[in-house]
Amino acid sequence: MTDQAQLPRQVRRGISWNLVGAASTNAMRVLVVVVLGRVLGSHDFGVVAAALSVIAILHMVRDLGIGPALIQRQDLAPGHVATAFAVSTYLGVVLAGLVVATAPLVGRLYHSPECVELLRALAAIFVLRGVAMTSQMTCQRAMNFRAVALIDTAAYSAGSIASIALAIAGLGPWSLVAGYLLEEATSTVAFLVLQPPPFTLRIDRARLRDLLGFGTGQTLFQIVNIIATQGDNIVVGHALGPTALGYYSRAYDLIKLPGAVFTNVVGNVLFPAFSRLQDDPERLGAGFRRIIFVNALVLLPASAVLIVIAPEAIRILMGPRWGDAVLPFQILALVMVMRVSYKVGVVVASAAGAVYALATVNVLYAICVIAGAALTIPWGIPGVAVSTAASIGVMYLLCAWLGMQRAALTWRGFGAAHLPGLALGGVTGASAWPIAGALRGAGLPAAVTLAIVCVLGAAVAVAIVWVWLRRGRGDFAWLGAELAGLRRRLRPGRAPAAAEPERS
Repeated sequence: MTDQAQLPRQVRRGISWNLVGAASTNAMRVLVVVVLGRVLGSHDFGVVAAALSVIAILHMVRDLGIGPALIQRQDLAPGHVATAFAVSTYLGVVLAGLVVATAPLVGRLYHSPECVELLRALAAIFVLRGVAMTSQMTCQRAMNFRAVALIDTAAYSAGSIASIALAIAGLGPWSLVAGYLLEEATSTVAFLVLQPPPFTLRIDRARLRDLLGFGTGQTLFQIVNIIATQGDNIVVGHALGPTALGYYSRAYDLIKLPGAVFTNVVGNVLFPAFSRLQDDPERLGAGFRRIIFVNALVLLPASAVLIVIAPEAIRILMGPRWGDAVLPFQILALVMVMRVSYKVGVVVASAAGAVYALATVNVLYAICVIAGAALTIPWGIPGVAVSTAASIGVMYLLCAWLGMQRAALTWRGFGAAHLPGLALGGVTGASAWPIAGALRGAGLPAAVTLAIVCVLGAAVAVAIVWVWLRRGRGDFAWLGAELAGLRRRLRPGRAPAAAEPERS
């Protein structure tokens, strides 16, 4: 293990590189949403969403949790890595065959024969991910996030460009499938070149048992979690068809975007970092509280603005045909901060090895999502959005409780970390609402309304945060110190990083 004295610097460096990668991929993601929302219809997205729901569920067993175990395990031998490569490769081939064989059943479940061949083509993803898993996990364990960010950005860009070009050429849902496959192939080749695995198919049973001690619980957690996150899609697709699923899934995808950014920018760095602190509850608790604090400070005002300008945002991002996605988008935006921040409790608990407890929590989450969607389906996709939002709230509190069992953080401290964000969100939303109404009443174009509301909302939020930073109380003292350190690191002619003092 690397000396823990270097851990804060490694975390900052990893987050910085992941932030660069996320900025690049999200710029491309916005372009993809804008273009494909106008070229493809909700039915096209619904058909692919049906196929991807199966891929997502089976993806959780692609390596039996051995990949995260490579990161979490404190003592790692070469035999562990070789065994992990063999197991993930075998499983990738088996899962691909299973998908090809059962694709017609999925088509009947969703009443969508079109998704059968799409699903069979997407089965190749399992083979690619199985071969690349060990290389990717060892890069993350070493906290080589510069390489991970560059590879992810290049792969996503390649797949996105392919999807856009093929959609314009008239390939419909196949353009999305081709983009996913190219993205996976690009990522696989890059990781194999960067971090060549031990190309062996021999399994060491003793090493396998070591990895499965953590990996089995991690797999159970991931399986149940993906069933929960895809359960509402399955209910909507089965009861209302692919068109309604297209509207619902696109609204939810936009709300999931901050969570994906958090995972890519922060979560992937925090898991190996917190794994090294699993025996230090004080530092775990401090990290837990500060991340919750920052998430609330950023996401609650953003949610307030998004709820206000949802009609303009959906129209600009996806086109005029997506009006039915506005209301579910607004409902889900209410819990966007919970959708992101429950991952913090998951990371803390996983790093401390509490994967079986997380699996149990996810069972409750899955029950809430699926039962809630089944009960609210008579009210259409807005009803399902309400039940899903409530389920996310339950999951957030349960994961926070699990994290607090492993870290030195109380419910009082947890709640206090949200208060500045709640206040900021209230003020920002109250400021944005009348402004948006006035601009709409004046008949201004949607893009102008969106831009003005976003700029003014951001200005209000930044001004209030600046005042709080000047006062330097509570977690704002820590945040001010971090921002000051960032300015020093970005300043031309600054001293070498090694000369900077470290803070926990």
